[in-house]
Amino acid sequence: MVALVGFGLVAQPADARRRYYQPEREEPQAVEDTQSRAPVGPLYGVVSLADQHVTFYDAKGVWARSRVSTGQQGYATPAGVFSILEKNRYHRSNIYSGAPMPFMQRLTWTGVALHLGVVPNYPASHGCVRLPAAFAQRLFGVTSVGMRVVIAPQDVAPVDIAHAKLPAPKLLPLPDKADDRTTGKQDATPAVEPVALSAGKPDQTKPDLVAPGEYAEALKAAAIQKGRAAAQAKKTAVALAGKKQSELRQADRDVALAEADVKRASRELETATRAAEKVDADEATSKAVDQRLSAFEARLADAETKAGAARDARAAIERDLLAAQEAVRAAIADGDEATEMARDAASRATPISMLISRKTSRLYVRQGTTPLFDVPVTIKDADRPLGTHLFIATRTGDNKAALNWVGITPPAAVEVKYRRHSSRRGRAVEPLEPERAAQPFPETAPAALDRIEISEEAKDRIGERLYVGSTLILSDVASNDGKFPMDFQILARTIVRD
Repeated sequence: MVALVGFGLVAQPADARRRYYQPEREEPQAVEDTQSRAPVGPLYGVVSLADQHVTFYDAKGVWARSRVSTGQQGYATPAGVFSILEKNRYHRSNIYSGAPMPFMQRLTWTGVALHLGVVPNYPASHGCVRLPAAFAQRLFGVTSVGMRVVIAPQDVAPVDIAHAKLPAPKLLPLPDKADDRTTGKQDATPAVEPVALSAGKPDQTKPDLVAPGEYAEALKAAAIQKGRAAAQAKKTAVALAGKKQSELRQADRDVALAEADVKRASRELETATRAAEKVDADEATSKAVDQRLSAFEARLADAETKAGAARDARAAIERDLLAAQEAVRAAIADGDEATEMARDAASRATPISMLISRKTSRLYVRQGTTPLFDVPVTIKDADRPLGTHLFIATRTGDNKAALNWVGITPPAAVEVKYRRHSSRRGRAVEPLEPERAAQPFPETAPAALDRIEISEEAKDRIGERLYVGSTLILSDVASNDGKFPMDFQILARTIVRD
C-alpha cells in the first residue's frame, strides 16, 4: 500500500485535489542542474530531507538534481537505504481514496514512494517523496526496479572507494553453445566454477574466461541455441519415430503373412508325405512321388527363408524405432537442460545485493528479490557499531576481474525497543528503555570494511555473480523485510516490539 503524498492536507475537496496534480500550477524551475545525457552505468539517488532535494548519480558522477517535497509533520518520510520495488505509470493510492500518483516508484510496501506531485519549498506530503512533473516523467523512463535510493536527514554524497575487503568478480569459462546430444559430442553441462587465471599447464589451451556479467549473456545465448537445437532434434526424432512405427506395423503384417505361408507349406508337405506312404507302386511312380515331395520341401524352405528375412527386417525396424524414441527422450532432456540454462541466465541478469548485519553476524546475498545464500561472518569488536554504509559497483575496473566502487555513508541505523501495554485509551506501545541518540557516524567506510572477515568460499560464490550494479550494505541492524519479496532495506530508525 502506497501512501498518497500529493495532498498538503488530510481532507480536501475533490476539485482541489485535482488541481494539485495540474503541472501548470507548479512553480517554475522545478528541476535544477539536470543534464541531457543518458545515464551511464547504474543510477542511484540520495534524498536530503533537510535540503528538500534529491540528487541522482551514475558512473560519471551527478546525473540530475531536483527539488522534492517529503513528509510533513506527523507523516515523516522514513530515512534509510531503499530500492525501487515496483513502478506504475498510472498508479492510484489505495489509502487516500484512489487519488492519482503518476509515475509512481515504490520504495516500501507500507506506503512510501517517489511520484509526481506538487513541490512547494517545504515538506508537504503524507510520507512519500514528491517530484516535479517534468523530472518525475524523465526519471521514470531511466530507472529500473532494484535501483538504490538513500533517504538521509542531511545530504550525503558518494565517494570513490578502493578496498581489499570489497568483493571482486571471478572469471568463468564460457558455457558450451553446442547441443551435445544432437551433435554427437559428449554431454557437458556449462561450468560455473571459477577458474584461476593461472590454471592449466603451459602447453594446454586455456579456456576463454569472462566476467560474470558476460557469462550471464553467453549463458543466455547458449541456452537459446541449445533450446533451438533440441527443438529441431525432437521434431526430427518424432518424425522418424512416427515413420518407424508405421514401418513396424507393416513389418508385423509381413511377418504374419510369411509365417502363415510357412504353416501352409508345412501342412502341404505333411499331407504329401502321408499320401506317399500309402502309395505302393512301381519304380516310376515312386520317383514321381519323390519329386513331388522335394517340391513341397523346397517350397517350405523358401517360405521359412522369407519368414526369417521378414523377422530380421522387423527387428531392424524395431531397433531404429527404439533409437528414434531414445533420440526424442534425449531431445526433451536437452530442452529441459536449455530451460534450466535460460532460467539460470535470467537469474544472473539481475545484479546481486549483499548485506552484512552486525546484529546477526551474517552475510546475506540476494539476486534481485531471490535469496541465494547466507553465511556467518566475523566482525572484529562486534560490540562496537559499524554504522550504515552502502557500496555500489559503478563500472568495470582496469581488468575484467575488478570493479570500481563508490561508498555512501548515511547516519547509522538504530533499533528502539517498545512493548505493548493496555490502558484506558486502549492498546498502545511504550519504550522499554529511554531512547538514546546514536552516534550518526561511528565508523568510516574503510574502517568498517577492515573489521569484516568473509570466508574464501563465500567470496567465490559471490564472485561468480558479481558485476556492475551490484551493491553491498554494512549495517548494525537487520534488513527491514516485509511480507512481500524485496531487496534489502535498512531503516534509520526501527521499532522492535517486545
